[in-house]
Amino acid sequence: MTWAIELSQYDLQYDPRHAIKAQAMADFLVEVTRDATKTLTIRWKLHVDGASNQTFGGAGIILESPTGVVYEQSIKFEFPVSNNQVEYEALLGGLVLAKEVGATRLEVCSDSQVVTSQIKGTYQAMDSLLQKHLEKVKRLSEQFEEVTVQHIPRERSTRAYLLSKLASTKLGMGNRSLIQGLIKEPAVALHITKEDPSCMNSITDFLESSKLPGDEKSAKALRREVAKYAIIQGQLFKKGLSQPLLKCLHPSQTGYVLREVHERCCGHHIGGKALVRKLIRAGYYWPSMMKNSKEFVKKCVKCQENANFHKAPATELNLLTSSRPFSHWGVDLLGPFPVGPGQVKYLIVAIDYYTKWIEAEPLASISSSNCRKFMWR
Repeated sequence: MTWAIELSQYDLQYDPRHAIKAQAMADFLVEVTRDATKTLTIRWKLHVDGASNQTFGGAGIILESPTGVVYEQSIKFEFPVSNNQVEYEALLGGLVLAKEVGATRLEVCSDSQVVTSQIKGTYQAMDSLLQKHLEKVKRLSEQFEEVTVQHIPRERSTRAYLLSKLASTKLGMGNRSLIQGLIKEPAVALHITKEDPSCMNSITDFLESSKLPGDEKSAKALRREVAKYAIIQGQLFKKGLSQPLLKCLHPSQTGYVLREVHERCCGHHIGGKALVRKLIRAGYYWPSMMKNSKEFVKKCVKCQENANFHKAPATELNLLTSSRPFSHWGVDLLGPFPVGPGQVKYLIVAIDYYTKWIEAEPLASISSSNCRKFMWR
């Protein structure tokens, strides 16, 4: 109004602007049509969390579509699971839910650093059951066009954490649906296989059921050997005079223990004998541990790459021993050298093997008389 009053004295006239076809078409394309490149980058967001106790566990899953539709799922596991296993079970349930609703690109958020790091490859899955879970997660991930996993703090996954605790949930605004499920068997299970026979099986059989071999000589030797062992709560232990009980390992378990003590979190690539002593201090024993430790160290690639250069001679050294001083001498003649004062150009040297005493004398010529005089002197 102020500008209208100020400009009224100039008798201005206003004409409406006519439509510009090119500009109208550009505005229409911007407002109505969708951006194809932006559509390809849209991802579904999946938040998973798990909680466990001594008897059962629970998982919370929140799947959010690009259009704003949120699916909430609360799953109860009627079997005992560990903390890492329940996180994998929650992730597997979230992947299955995303596949059912038709998601193609998925962004997974989890507060478990172990699970996210193992999927990315920065951590190694040492537990056999976790390895099975990791393989199944990778197989399910291959069914999507793109799956990204990131670690988030617990504060950003509070809703999923409440669902995993099976607590009361409050429905939010918009199109939301809460799914409650019950799983009685784990998604991954280990198959129990029969262990190979071991030399310690006869000791275990005798301590448990007094079973002896048919040979009288072998039975007598077994009775003497059994006195060094004891069974405590179904586990075989070896007794010692000045050391605690040592847990006897089956041959199928020795490889894992050797790797852990030698090169993993417990070790620093020590030698074979030192590795055996460290295994005993850790509380483990098996009859062939010395042989297995030396062979394991020889096959360690890092030990071979970073070891010191081998300086041993190509041939075996012969030691020269002497029972008393000056009983064995080593004599050598050197020369000719440049002529010195007195026309000397040769050198005779004698070394005692016991005391390493050295005697040397220059000679003008090599003759039996000169050598005899030197030796007597």
